[in-house]
Amino acid sequence: MTINELNVLAKKVSDLQAQVRGYRERRVKLTESDTIRVLILPLLQALGWDLGDLDEVKSEYRHKSSDNPVDCALFLQRAPVLFVEAKALQENMSDRRWIVQTINYANTSGVDWCVLTNGDEWRFYKVHAPVEAEEKLFLTVKMDDDEPAEARARKLALVSRADMGQRAIDALWTDWRIDSQVRAVLESLPDDDNFVRFITRKISGIGAGDVRGSLRRAAIRVDYPEIGDVLSDLAPRVAAPCDRLAPTVDADPVSAQADAAKADPKRTKRTLPGTRQLFERGLLKNGQTLTIRGHADSAATVVDGKSVNYRGKVMSYNSWGCAVTGWSAIQIYVHAVTEDGRLLDDLRQAL
Repeated sequence: MTINELNVLAKKVSDLQAQVRGYRERRVKLTESDTIRVLILPLLQALGWDLGDLDEVKSEYRHKSSDNPVDCALFLQRAPVLFVEAKALQENMSDRRWIVQTINYANTSGVDWCVLTNGDEWRFYKVHAPVEAEEKLFLTVKMDDDEPAEARARKLALVSRADMGQRAIDALWTDWRIDSQVRAVLESLPDDDNFVRFITRKISGIGAGDVRGSLRRAAIRVDYPEIGDVLSDLAPRVAAPCDRLAPTVDADPVSAQADAAKADPKRTKRTLPGTRQLFERGLLKNGQTLTIRGHADSAATVVDGKSVNYRGKVMSYNSWGCAVTGWSAIQIYVHAVTEDGRLLDDLRQAL
């Protein structure tokens, strides 16, 4: 989503927070259908979904006539990409019945992401993750929360129409799952005999018992940034379309910034350099290998500032990203990674 869209979304989050608190303070019990009408659909609309387009939003959707209906199915290019299962405001979202029900609906239809919500609490589930139902939970956002509305808006934007088209949520999920697994291993090191022996061999004059005692006193804890912190570091940008959908123009950053200032004199946003400038300054080099986050078989080599070689074909950076992911558009700067683990966005920030 763009900055302006995020601002509109943050305002809607604040409005819905006031509504939720008002209902609870007045002890108003909403039915499921009322919850959908006054709390859920307004947020989906703020997320960019066209409620009036049946090719985009369908109520009581059945993938097959024998399936149970899901409250709201969201489509892109007439394919379902997100299911939203609603419960009444007063329902407990931790009830395993609702979790399993929601995931099963999406799994039956081949949809990879689903949301379970009571209008206040919004839970995002990765449907096909090979773990138990509760462990498929990726992110929770609450309307009635003290977290700043802007931070909640950034999280909710992951299931916006724009971001679902780019599938930014998939890359974040992949990183989060890997980080969770690595954290578990690192925090178990004090009880790992192989690790204890490794340290013992490195330090003369101490035994395994000494090492274990030291490790337990260290109380090893691994902290990774929270999803909200990661999102706040990623400035909202409009993803560039693939070449097959629309031509891309490598605009001059200075001219683009000047044009933006004419259109909006109050605008002061800094324009970051593109791949052409990265190549000209030597941060990207001919023959350098790049990959797409979360896609092991995605290696491409840099040709110049406008193109890469992927499986013997020379194409633009955006076309490569789309070819790897299957998406119609991509924010290439936050998905393309250098051999030393840096994003193209990191190179832009450095420059």
